[in-house]
Amino acid sequence: MPRLYSLVILVVFLLSNSSAEAGKPKWVKKRPSDRSFYIGIGMAYKKETSGLDYAKKARADALKEMASEIEVNVSANSLMRQFEDNYNFRETFESEISTSAEENLTGYEVKTWENRREYWVLMKLNKDQYTRRKRLDLEMAKKKAASYLLEAREMTGRLQITAALGAYFKAIESLENHLKEDLTYRSIDGNINFGSDIMQDLRHLFSKISITPVNPNYKVSFSKTMEKPLKAMVEFYSSTGRKVPVRNFPVHYKFVQGEGLLQEKATSNPGGEVDSYIQKLESSLKKQQVEVAFDHTVLLREENIKSPLVKFFLPEETIPTAKFNIELQKSDAWLDASESVFGQPTGQKLFSNQLKSHLNETFFNFTQTSEKASYIIEVNANFKKGDIKEGNGYTVYLVFADLHISVTSAETKTEIFSETITGVKGMRPGSFDYALKEARQKLLERFEKGVYPQLEALNF
Repeated sequence: MPRLYSLVILVVFLLSNSSAEAGKPKWVKKRPSDRSFYIGIGMAYKKETSGLDYAKKARADALKEMASEIEVNVSANSLMRQFEDNYNFRETFESEISTSAEENLTGYEVKTWENRREYWVLMKLNKDQYTRRKRLDLEMAKKKAASYLLEAREMTGRLQITAALGAYFKAIESLENHLKEDLTYRSIDGNINFGSDIMQDLRHLFSKISITPVNPNYKVSFSKTMEKPLKAMVEFYSSTGRKVPVRNFPVHYKFVQGEGLLQEKATSNPGGEVDSYIQKLESSLKKQQVEVAFDHTVLLREENIKSPLVKFFLPEETIPTAKFNIELQKSDAWLDASESVFGQPTGQKLFSNQLKSHLNETFFNFTQTSEKASYIIEVNANFKKGDIKEGNGYTVYLVFADLHISVTSAETKTEIFSETITGVKGMRPGSFDYALKEARQKLLERFEKGVYPQLEALNF
């Protein structure tokens, strides 16, 4: 009986497999060939993916294969011809064109077939329909780009510079999917070659735009909000030689030397003025620098901001920029330090001098007398001997450290900051002096991690 049952199961399995094989369409068994169609086939195993990811994978593979069949000849009047001497640009664009071809293919037929193990997708695209649709898409893109280009030139003539730049970038975006194709266009005003004409127009336009710092040199206290802005003038030199303020001009401020928090994005007002504030310096460099430059990202769709096409039309050397020199200005302070080591006041004050040096790099210039100081810094450091711990073949010495620091305004005599650190432990073999050295180091580390951030928050 068990043998008969097993035989029945085997027959059913063979019959089901035979039925599944018989039901396979011809295109699954053998790749079809049709001169009138581009064809792509994709297959995914169901067990190798989760959920319906197998269907997405099969469709993506079929689309990629179909797109790879489409040969695109590079026109002599295309943007790609202009990239021939720039391998990096060409390689990037070849990749983009391949991706774009897959994303923009439409009008294809889709067939699917599946069994318990496999999922198959067939895509077919009529070659004649594809050619007509692509020609129409190119003509529409050219018309749109020509419209924006002529609008940009008209805006430039009216001295509406930011609006002109916006129109130029829209013209560039219109050409994003047609980099290998002929980009010449015959308009009422004459022939246009978008690649060369837009680049020449932008270079000429940017050569007439200037960003000039109103005051290029600033002094800023560490961790203190800037009272005066980093102000610049954006102007355009008209054909008559007259300087015209540029309104709504987008710029980006950034540190090119040093580091700090500042208002990064800004737009010029009707008078061409644009400004930003340094909210806090985060670098202790004496000399720092902030750059303000034209911000093209404001005028682009988000998906095109990182497009290498923008870099082609907008090389860094053409972008209007200006720089501000920032000098770190520290507050004057007087240090009143007392330091005790193992119950005795010490004249060397090694730890206090380390702390003074650290504060001098960031917040304060220390004066020779308290009368010249804006702030009085009081430091009290105490290092005490602990136990001597002996074990099998070793002896360890312990030293404990405490610190109290306060900051007082010399003008108002008001204490504006106070903090205490206790229980810092140095532990070393050899002697108490070794343990003392470690206690100093650990106390300084505790100061940097715990007290320093609090001092940064104060407006010295």
